[in-house]
Amino acid sequence: GCGGFGIRNFLTLFLSIEVSKAMSQLEVALEAKDFKAQEIAERRVNILTRQLDESNPVLTQISDAMTAESDASNAAKAATCEKEKKRLLAEAEEWKKKKLDGNRVLQELSDRYKAMMKEVREEEEENKKKE
Repeated sequence: GCGGFGIRNFLTLFLSIEVSKAMSQLEVALEAKDFKAQEIAERRVNILTRQLDESNPVLTQISDAMTAESDASNAAKAATCEKEKKRLLAEAEEWKKKKLDGNRVLQELSDRYKAMMKEVREEEEENKKKE
């Protein structure tokens, strides 16, 4: 079950670092009184923060499902009764489906926020060309 925990922590750490970088860009824009850069940096902070907030429950769902799937699979391996083994394997399969559903939702979130960030980057490039 630690694989889900690692993925969850990695994504959270990555997004937190990106939020910190965007906040630094915001500070630079504020000091320079560059209002367009400030607006762009604020959008970047907001987008990344929303992505972090939306991703967290999905990551929890994936991590919990991975753990439950592993637990059910291990219990099935240890089961001595064939009926119990089948029940546990079916349970593991259900948890696997929940994990895959979570992965799909996470990918959809990622794609949506990637498109938003692309728009911000393009606007930022346009703003730099005007300087």
